Amino acid sequence: MHNYSHSSLTTLIDYHFLHRQDTRLFRSTRSFNFLVSLALRQAAFGTASRLLDVMKAESVRPNLETWKLTVRWLVRTGRWEEALKRVERVMRREQWKEELGLHSRHQDGLPLSLWTELFGSLKRGALRRWVKIPDQRGKSGRSFASFRFVVLQTHTPSVSAQVARYRSLANIFPTATSPGYSQLPARAVFFIMQSMIQLGNRRQALEATSSYFQSLPRRLSRRQQHAALNIIHLHMRAVAEKPGLSRHFAQRRVMSDLLAAHPGIRPSSKTLCLALASLRPCKRCGTLALKCLKTFRMRWGPRTESSVVRRRIARLSVKEGRFDIAAAMLKSERALLLQKQLWRAQRDIIGGPSPRAFTRLLRRSIGKVFHGRGAENWKWQALKRKLSIFEAKKT
Repeated sequence: MHNYSHSSLTTLIDYHFLHRQDTRLFRSTRSFNFLVSLALRQAAFGTASRLLDVMKAESVRPNLETWKLTVRWLVRTGRWEEALKRVERVMRREQWKEELGLHSRHQDGLPLSLWTELFGSLKRGALRRWVKIPDQRGKSGRSFASFRFVVLQTHTPSVSAQVARYRSLANIFPTATSPGYSQLPARAVFFIMQSMIQLGNRRQALEATSSYFQSLPRRLSRRQQHAALNIIHLHMRAVAEKPGLSRHFAQRRVMSDLLAAHPGIRPSSKTLCLALASLRPCKRCGTLALKCLKTFRMRWGPRTESSVVRRRIARLSVKEGRFDIAAAMLKSERALLLQKQLWRAQRDIIGGPSPRAFTRLLRRSIGKVFHGRGAENWKWQALKRKLSIFEAKKT
């Protein structure tokens, strides 16, 4: 039944209701949840509604997954307020944990999985209806009728209504020790934290992010580390201090607190670039930037240094007047480029493993094919011209 790649939704539902006898033996909460989730995935909202009604009529006990699907169905059909009221009405009852299918040890508060479902929205074009076209007469004189899908016009909530929704969700934020954090996709966490930051709940977003990092497994894949760093960069950009030393050290404190939540997350060169950007209004920006680079290299290794980092430090050094630091950064960049050219020449002559070896029959993403190296080279050339002008004036 779970191999539905070659089966239609109608076929699965017919098979599910094939046995009219012994309904509890052949139909369960898990089977109903599977069909409802598949119906919602295909935007068959009427089918999902009928499945939920049949589930209630046959006294099949819902669990937390059923409530998630119910909230998802209401939200995607444009009834967000009804979804929130239904959840709040259930939570006012004494036996609300049993009705939601939660364990008795669950703490008071809205389950995280239900809370995240309320962040959904009505998809444009999701509500459709079959409409019969009036009869027409063909050449043979026979009348025929045809049907087509018509997208229903739905009311899109205004910006103020969406802000009010997010504020109401922030007021019922789940507990920080909720066990469902590890089940959330990193992309969903990113957009939820972004919404909370935009509404002014930055402290609450930091606590939620820290709880999410603590719930992750000890060993993270490269993709998981990259997704976690994107969330950290989101919080670093959201620091509200005035650009300068106060903002710089505030960003580093936020970064240190979030990195301490999980030992498998390490900063990248982009993290260092964000920290260096706030030093531009400072008088000794170049010296402070070089000191920050040394700190990052000593603590997290040379991977935190890149061509973009060296160029940013060189630009800040030119602004301060420390052309010696800019010349040192330019010398390091030239040495690295020379090393790469030697490696390419050696690989072309004697062969060897390619740094981007062929691995699988998939087209590379646009970001990896066009990685912006040409723009970076142009910025280095502009910086070299500034340094050459300074050397000419000096002589």
